[in-house]
Amino acid sequence: MNIVYYCFAGAHASVVASAIHCGLLPTDRTPSADEFLNIPFYDRTLPTLIGRPYLMGCDERQNNVYFMGMWNQREKITSTIQCLLNLAGWKESTYILQDAFPLINFSTKFGGLLSKRYSFTQLGRSMTIWGMQRQYPAFVKLVYNVKNRLE
Repeated sequence: MNIVYYCFAGAHASVVASAIHCGLLPTDRTPSADEFLNIPFYDRTLPTLIGRPYLMGCDERQNNVYFMGMWNQREKITSTIQCLLNLAGWKESTYILQDAFPLINFSTKFGGLLSKRYSFTQLGRSMTIWGMQRQYPAFVKLVYNVKNRLE
């Protein structure tokens, strides 16, 4: 099975969801700022790589877990991906495409804008982490729901 979490820029929501799924972040508490910053790719995805899936790792069942950004074309791109996978002979039971962007709050959006577009990296990352910490239980629930779909 292949699981792809996606969001706007592939720098925050999809990275956190895929890290939770792979066990790189806890499910029983909210991570510290350092724990977020230690996740591979957190707030580090380059805009030129939007649309490309990155392997975060494997879960406990050896499913591949990816994250990616899709700008504001998430519905069109996921539809295209599903069509291409079906044409290639992949059954829908072999992959999950999961949108993580709806969980992002204003603090994370604004912090991402400051960090990625305007290069106020330290301030922007602090804001994204503050926002992610507020939404963290919702991310844990999203991953829990995806894992339940695997059974």
